[in-house]
Amino acid sequence: MEKKSKPTALAGGKKERKLSMKLNDFLKIELLGNRFFAVKGYTEVLDRETSKPTALRLNVSIQDENSDFFMEMIQVKVNTLTPTASVQDMANNKTCPVILKDLNVGQYNGNLWFSCSDVLPLTK
Repeated sequence: MEKKSKPTALAGGKKERKLSMKLNDFLKIELLGNRFFAVKGYTEVLDRETSKPTALRLNVSIQDENSDFFMEMIQVKVNTLTPTASVQDMANNKTCPVILKDLNVGQYNGNLWFSCSDVLPLTK
């Protein structure tokens, strides 16, 4: 049988505690970098009950060379049906640099999800 170690008292009466990494420690948007390219166009996200569009989905390539996720492709849910970078603009371009306004990341049942409030075309 394995013995469990007790916390040891440190100077000042504080107890030592081991730190453990959790999945949520990695869910930081900063880790993705800040250079994104939209790939192809939008697809509609339909409401399950009404089958009406409620949002758009966009494939995005991470192009920040300083990111550990450089060249990864993610799907981002765009929580508007009228993004600044229009559906028509995206249909006309295979790829284009974009800004993902209010980008969020989370996880559900072990899967990552990404969402943003708007997609802005990047102007140089």
